[in-house]
Amino acid sequence: MKNDFSSQFNALNKEIVLSINAKNYARATLLDQARRQFLHDLSSSHIDMIDAEFLSILEESVHETSKLIDIVEHDMKQISQRTGRAVRAHQ
Repeated sequence: MKNDFSSQFNALNKEIVLSINAKNYARATLLDQARRQFLHDLSSSHIDMIDAEFLSILEESVHETSKLIDIVEHDMKQISQRTGRAVRAHQ
Protein backbone atom coordinates (compact mmCIF):
# COMPACT_ATOMS: atom_id res chain seq x y z
CA MET A 1 0.00 0.00 0.00
CA LYS A 2 2.87 2.40 0.78
CA ASN A 3 4.24 1.85 -2.72
CA ASP A 4 0.80 2.65 -4.11
CA PHE A 5 0.84 6.07 -2.44
CA SER A 6 4.35 6.72 -3.75
CA SER A 7 3.34 5.62 -7.23
CA GLN A 8 0.26 7.86 -7.25
CA PHE A 9 2.25 10.83 -5.99
CA ASN A 10 5.00 10.24 -8.56
CA ALA A 11 2.42 9.96 -11.34
CA LEU A 12 0.92 13.34 -10.39
CA ASN A 13 4.38 14.92 -10.28
CA LYS A 14 5.30 13.56 -13.71
CA GLU A 15 2.07 14.86 -15.22
CA ILE A 16 2.67 18.29 -13.70
CA VAL A 17 6.16 18.39 -15.22
CA LEU A 18 4.82 17.34 -18.62
CA SER A 19 2.06 19.96 -18.45
CA ILE A 20 4.43 22.78 -17.57
CA ASN A 21 6.91 21.74 -20.24
CA ALA A 22 4.02 21.80 -22.72
CA LYS A 23 3.03 25.24 -21.34
CA ASN A 24 -0.38 23.83 -20.41
CA TYR A 25 -0.60 25.83 -17.20
CA ALA A 26 -4.31 25.26 -16.66
CA ARG A 27 -3.76 21.50 -16.59
CA ALA A 28 -0.69 21.89 -14.37
CA THR A 29 -2.77 23.93 -11.92
CA LEU A 30 -5.49 21.30 -11.76
CA LEU A 31 -2.92 18.55 -11.26
CA ASP A 32 -1.23 20.57 -8.53
CA GLN A 33 -4.57 20.97 -6.76
CA ALA A 34 -5.06 17.20 -6.98
CA ARG A 35 -1.55 16.66 -5.61
CA ARG A 36 -2.25 19.01 -2.69
CA GLN A 37 -5.52 17.21 -1.95
CA PHE A 38 -3.70 13.87 -2.14
CA LEU A 39 -1.14 15.07 0.43
CA HIS A 40 -3.88 16.48 2.65
CA ASP A 41 -5.85 13.22 2.54
CA LEU A 42 -2.73 11.18 3.15
CA SER A 43 -1.66 13.22 6.15
CA SER A 44 -5.20 13.36 7.55
CA SER A 45 -6.14 9.71 7.41
CA HIS A 46 -3.08 7.63 6.49
CA ILE A 47 -0.27 9.23 8.46
CA ASP A 48 1.10 5.76 9.24
CA MET A 49 1.70 5.26 5.51
CA ILE A 50 4.25 8.07 5.38
CA ASP A 51 7.67 6.48 5.58
CA ALA A 52 11.27 7.42 4.70
CA GLU A 53 10.75 6.43 1.06
CA PHE A 54 7.72 8.68 0.69
CA LEU A 55 9.48 11.56 2.46
CA SER A 56 12.38 11.16 0.04
CA ILE A 57 9.96 11.33 -2.89
CA LEU A 58 8.31 14.38 -1.34
CA GLU A 59 11.68 16.10 -0.92
CA GLU A 60 12.55 15.39 -4.55
CA SER A 61 9.17 16.79 -5.55
CA VAL A 62 9.83 20.01 -3.65
CA HIS A 63 13.15 20.40 -5.49
CA GLU A 64 11.51 19.73 -8.86
CA THR A 65 8.65 22.09 -8.10
CA SER A 66 11.13 24.84 -7.35
CA LYS A 67 12.68 24.36 -10.79
CA LEU A 68 9.24 24.40 -12.40
CA ILE A 69 8.33 27.64 -10.65
CA ASP A 70 11.48 29.21 -12.12
CA ILE A 71 10.42 28.05 -15.59
CA VAL A 72 6.90 29.45 -15.20
CA GLU A 73 8.19 32.75 -13.84
CA HIS A 74 10.58 33.04 -16.80
CA ASP A 75 7.75 32.31 -19.24
CA MET A 76 5.49 34.87 -17.54
CA LYS A 77 8.22 37.50 -17.72
CA GLN A 78 8.68 36.87 -21.44
CA ILE A 79 4.94 37.07 -22.08
CA SER A 80 4.73 40.31 -20.11
CA GLN A 81 7.62 41.83 -22.04
CA ARG A 82 6.13 40.84 -25.40
CA THR A 83 2.74 42.20 -24.38
CA GLY A 84 4.28 45.47 -23.24
CA ARG A 85 6.15 45.87 -26.53
CA ALA A 86 2.98 45.09 -28.52
CA VAL A 87 0.95 47.63 -26.55
CA ARG A 88 3.60 50.33 -27.01
CA ALA A 89 3.81 49.55 -30.73
CA HIS A 90 0.07 50.16 -31.12
CA GLN A 91 -0.01 53.45 -29.23
